[in-house]
Amino acid sequence: MKISEGGYRPEVDGLRAVAVVSVILFHTGLGIATGGYVGVDIFFVISGYLISAIILREINQGSFSFLGFYERRIRRIFPALFVTLIATSVASWIILPPDQLQTYAQSLVATTGFASNIFFWLKSGYFGGDAELYPLLHMWSLSVEEQYYIAFPFLAIVAGWGRRWLLDALMAAALLGSFWLCVDYAPREQMMAFFLTPMRAWELLFGVFVAIHEVSWRRAIMRIRFAKPALELIAAALIALPIWFYDSTTLFPGWSAVPPVLGTALLILLATPTSMTGRILASRPFVFVGLLSYSAYLWHQPLFSLSRMQGFAEHGWPAYAVLILATFALAWFSLKCVETPFRNRQRFSRLQIYSLFLIGSALLIAAGMAGHVNKGFPDRFSERTLAVAATGAPSPLRDECHVEGVDARGPDGACRYFVKERVHWAVFGDSHGVEIAYALAERLQTKQEGVLHLTFSGCQAALTFESDNPGCTAWLNKAVEYLERDTEITNVILVFRHSYYLYGDQTKTFPKTPTARPNFLLDLPPDEARQRYVASLERIVERLTASGKQVYLVAPIPDLPTHVERYTFTGNPNDSDRITGTTIEFYRERNAFILPVLQRLARMPRVSLLDPSQAVCSTKGCASLIDGKSMYFDDNHFSIEGARRFLSVENDRGALALPPMQSAAVQSVAP
Repeated sequence: MKISEGGYRPEVDGLRAVAVVSVILFHTGLGIATGGYVGVDIFFVISGYLISAIILREINQGSFSFLGFYERRIRRIFPALFVTLIATSVASWIILPPDQLQTYAQSLVATTGFASNIFFWLKSGYFGGDAELYPLLHMWSLSVEEQYYIAFPFLAIVAGWGRRWLLDALMAAALLGSFWLCVDYAPREQMMAFFLTPMRAWELLFGVFVAIHEVSWRRAIMRIRFAKPALELIAAALIALPIWFYDSTTLFPGWSAVPPVLGTALLILLATPTSMTGRILASRPFVFVGLLSYSAYLWHQPLFSLSRMQGFAEHGWPAYAVLILATFALAWFSLKCVETPFRNRQRFSRLQIYSLFLIGSALLIAAGMAGHVNKGFPDRFSERTLAVAATGAPSPLRDECHVEGVDARGPDGACRYFVKERVHWAVFGDSHGVEIAYALAERLQTKQEGVLHLTFSGCQAALTFESDNPGCTAWLNKAVEYLERDTEITNVILVFRHSYYLYGDQTKTFPKTPTARPNFLLDLPPDEARQRYVASLERIVERLTASGKQVYLVAPIPDLPTHVERYTFTGNPNDSDRITGTTIEFYRERNAFILPVLQRLARMPRVSLLDPSQAVCSTKGCASLIDGKSMYFDDNHFSIEGARRFLSVENDRGALALPPMQSAAVQSVAP
């Protein structure tokens, strides 16, 4: 079996530079390299190629040992990782509020235990706004690699007992099985396919096949005139185009992961320091960045995440330029003072390496467990700050009454609270209606009236087109039909997070307004998709009013640049009755498309417009905290206090006719 002979390849370091720069640019959220997350896929192929070549070569030579292999992995990965985790933990202790520090502590345990990909799959996803606040989000890819390299040596040894065809057969079966899982799960469980090793192993196995067949495949290609330079250009395009043209709406991984994986494999196979693309990749700037790539990858997300929490990242490109420079400065320090010394067997013996690994892992896991058990150490903050933070709570019935997914409970089983018999009001839409429904029920309880709660998570107003959110369109149609039949319900509050669906997440672009394409009808031009959305929303209003309902359209809730806890824990709530979260100008620009649409619909008979900005905005800006109470529980949802204030202001303006607010609602709900 002829395995790659190894030896230093500067063009592979150049590929590492492409990978890490694309990931870093993507995580800025500034619209540069919108598909830069494929840099991780480039890393996977490179890792599969380099590490498997070493393993297979040693197996052939009879010199492979598990102790030696894992010693090399520890020397390569863990010293720099531990330094990053220690520094990030100290900074998180200083900066993060209790809930976020507790989550960080959990992710610290998961990262140290090679399970952060599982943790973030269960916790957050990857492309959402909240995900950008996790300092260790990027560690998922290291967990994938470490899980893979626990299993791969055993598979390689088993294959090494037989002939060459057995190795090829086993690797091909593993690759095809992993790829099938990836393609199968991506459309219905995208984050499972994104994070979990069984759906990602095929990318590393691509690198394995290059290592196994590098010599013979290169010789075969060289026999065909012009094949090598043509394939190099194609390979470069297969990497570059996804980096620049994929975005968070791309169904990834799955078939969309094939171009960057195949392109990377081809460049590893064909690029040399004298070839067209290889000359660029092997140039000094690319190689220099490539040598720093691992440490730069470790450092960038903690810097970005904690800077967002402090508001520094809101200064846009100047802030990120500073953060990127800091990333590479720390990466250079890490390479010189941490990575290089620990790779030197003369300075650190095998016993010392394993001892440091075990002790360091135990201490980090203990620190993470302490942060979890102590709920993020809230005693770091004053009682006043903690009291303000406690007001930033979602509806206590959110988990019970808010639905999602293809198996979501239908409207006939929806929550009715707090009174079941006299239900004349319904709140209908997405998650922005959850707290409004609860606050409305508190109001109506004094009249012994109830509220029907109809909300579906992340569901656009997609009545007349198929939503990208599984189950959303079917649920919407059932809900509208249900409301049409229910003659007892005479008032419907209709609320959706329109501008998020139409233009994207504000946390990644503030202070600039997002300009992403809609996250639905991806086969249509963006403007046409938006018009289809408006027509669908109008159809919902028409059907509800035709059935005799009074429809209250809710204008967009002002979005904050980041999680409200930033203002609660760093905004000095003792010093002001109003802590500004965003500007009124940003609110108007963010919703410049949908506000005129809602105003036009409000001129229809039996339709009114409710304006949340009246509750929290003034000429000075839109507040995150008012009178010592948090108006939000994250960056875009009203808290219960925010929803109460919204209804009170609308009632005072005469837009609603509700009874006075009572002091406390009965905490009960009837299905």
